[in-house]
Amino acid sequence: MNKLPAAGAMLVAFLANAAMAADIGVYTPPAGQPIFVPVYSWSGCYIGAEGGWSGGLSRHDTAIGPATNNYTVAGPLFGGTLGCNYQVSRVVLGLEGDLSWLGKHGSGTAIPPFDRNSSSETKEQWLGTVRGRLGFTPFEQWLVYVTGGYAVASVQAHVVNVPADIDVTETKTRGGWTAGVGAEFAMWNNWTWKVEYLHVGLSNNSYFDAAPSGVTPRTGVPLNDDIIRFGLNYRFGGVNY
Repeated sequence: MNKLPAAGAMLVAFLANAAMAADIGVYTPPAGQPIFVPVYSWSGCYIGAEGGWSGGLSRHDTAIGPATNNYTVAGPLFGGTLGCNYQVSRVVLGLEGDLSWLGKHGSGTAIPPFDRNSSSETKEQWLGTVRGRLGFTPFEQWLVYVTGGYAVASVQAHVVNVPADIDVTETKTRGGWTAGVGAEFAMWNNWTWKVEYLHVGLSNNSYFDAAPSGVTPRTGVPLNDDIIRFGLNYRFGGVNY
């Protein structure tokens, strides 16, 4: 006859413990105290990888006129990124640098008065930029920005004329400028992804100043870049919220 009250007492104790366990980790602030709402911050430094496609125009110029018409120069690129941001309210200021390998090239056939058996090629082998970024956060984990700064690239000029047994190249490092726009999204924890457009204008250098026989010195090999690329960044500095 004593088992029923004992069982009832055990049931009451179990339900009380379950109610206490359900309340563990739940905090109810006192009346009038503001509730903290997490806000994403873009402040901090990051490292990442990027890749995409670059296209542009080039030609070979000489003292007596163009050796070729304009031709398309295009190819893939990929590389690494390093940068830092500082956020004030919804405005984000940043500095970013990147270095990319490019498989970008194109060529054109010689035009009169040059030998039509000759062709001229332009190759861009690598590209680096150092840019400022000015961004705005329309939504908490979205960043849209404009960017601009200095660019430097390795550009090779190549002239081939098979019947005349001519095959010469020269590579120069050329500076310039870059500007563009982009958008970045914070996916989870410290990871973000971005899409970006950049235009690059490079200085116009001469090539083959001491040209071998059969090659006309190039007074200029103009080249520009229009780049679309995607990036994945990892941000340092602990939690983002």
